[in-house]
Amino acid sequence: MPGRLTAPSSYHRHVVCLLERCANIGQVKQLQAHVITSGGGQSQFLSFKLLRFCSLVLSDLPHASLIFRSLPAPNVFLYAAMLSALLSPPAAAAAAAAAAAALELFNRLRRLGRPRPNEFVYPLVLRACADRPDPSMLRSIHSHLLKTGFDAYGVVQTSLLDCYARRADLATARLLFDRLPERNVVSWTALITGFVRVGLVGNALLLFEEMPAERDAPSWNAVITGCTQNGLFSEAVELFRRMVVEGVKPNHTTVSCILSACGHLGMLRVGKLVHSYVCRSQLGLTPFVSNSLMDMYSRCGNLKEAQWIFDVSSDRSLIAWNSLINCFALHGHCERAIAAFDNMKLERIEPDEITFVGLLNACAHGGLVQRGLQYFDSMNADYKIEPKIEHYGCIVDLLGRAGRFEDAMNIVKDMKVEPDEVVWGSLLHSCRLHGNTMLAEFAIRRLLETDPTNTDYGQMLANLYSQRGMWEEVRKVRKVMKEVGGKKLPGCSWIEVNRKTHRFYSGDKSCRGAEEIYKVLEDLVELMEG
Repeated sequence: MPGRLTAPSSYHRHVVCLLERCANIGQVKQLQAHVITSGGGQSQFLSFKLLRFCSLVLSDLPHASLIFRSLPAPNVFLYAAMLSALLSPPAAAAAAAAAAAALELFNRLRRLGRPRPNEFVYPLVLRACADRPDPSMLRSIHSHLLKTGFDAYGVVQTSLLDCYARRADLATARLLFDRLPERNVVSWTALITGFVRVGLVGNALLLFEEMPAERDAPSWNAVITGCTQNGLFSEAVELFRRMVVEGVKPNHTTVSCILSACGHLGMLRVGKLVHSYVCRSQLGLTPFVSNSLMDMYSRCGNLKEAQWIFDVSSDRSLIAWNSLINCFALHGHCERAIAAFDNMKLERIEPDEITFVGLLNACAHGGLVQRGLQYFDSMNADYKIEPKIEHYGCIVDLLGRAGRFEDAMNIVKDMKVEPDEVVWGSLLHSCRLHGNTMLAEFAIRRLLETDPTNTDYGQMLANLYSQRGMWEEVRKVRKVMKEVGGKKLPGCSWIEVNRKTHRFYSGDKSCRGAEEIYKVLEDLVELMEG
């Protein structure tokens, strides 16, 4: 039957046993040749197993595709396996191309008319639709599912919901969610993740709290990731604590997110506890976890531990080297950052755009102007890397710190992208450092153009005018800021004392012990000024 995988014979089971012992594609090809000479080359069951093994275990998509194309009439399970192969990493690294290839295969299946797609095929097709910019294919398939009745299958319903959520069509996703006859942890997590993707973390947290008790690691990861990506680091740590209390085991994603939160909060003790958990558990120091640990220790000021993580890690990939370079750059160890870059080149690892952000930052903090300019020029000349806004921001910062404002402005004028607040902010910082008020005014005005409602920029300009005694200009700026209803995000700092994290906002005197805290602060200021 074209739509079924027949029960395996003893010969088939023997071949599968041998297949699972294959360590590389060469051994798979030898086994495949044996199967063909033994008359089993057209077996749908063995073809299915071979295709899955090549794509999922060996990540060899070309050979998986060759197996599929060699079959005169693949059944529906083989179509599903091939669709899955096209959408699985590393093929999915180029998401748009992978989605296009998967949808092309599905359209071929529809044109042929046989075998008919089933409930295992449609979720894969919907996953491909999520990565397509044009929504017409999704609408067409959704309509087809309604006509054929496949929308009644639970796995298809959840896939539809997930597809709309991935495309940020949360109104439709919510409608589908509300209409589900039965909601499981996958459907809850799909909608929560959709809210997180568009930055609606509050909605995601509210939905998370409504979830039934069977919350699993992916659902916890969705809200922890959302908090971490949106700067809610204390909330991420609290969610992690609840996750552990409820007995849900953290995985690599959880660990990476919580280490990021610990790094931003400076919570070295909690970060070390997470590190200890990684060593005790089955997670191990994978490249993903190792890089997160390096970043956490670096942000907490423990460069020795960050270097140790790099040294003991089996991964010496570009990502690991970039983490090490950025660790040194973050703390102004420019020579060590450059030495790491030189060692990386000795291992014949090509740098990428992230590498040069670290190097340029290191040169800016170390005052190595010529070296920084050389690295900036070599990006395109030696590595064919087109500078992005981050690189321009670094080079403007480098030149500005050295007082070379004319060169910095020439860089800004020659930029191939529109300068943003990072570039103008870097220039402003240097102007204030060197007392260049004329250029500072120009930079602040550009910042106000990028975000007219930011009262910080308006206040900077007003302060600059007041220093010059330009009171009429001060009045005009304050009037404009009042009219636009400016926004001001209060500065926030964290400190961990006695295993508890305390958060302080700029100007906030409502916290416990505020009077004593401000008194000590005043004493410290007097001591520093005295």
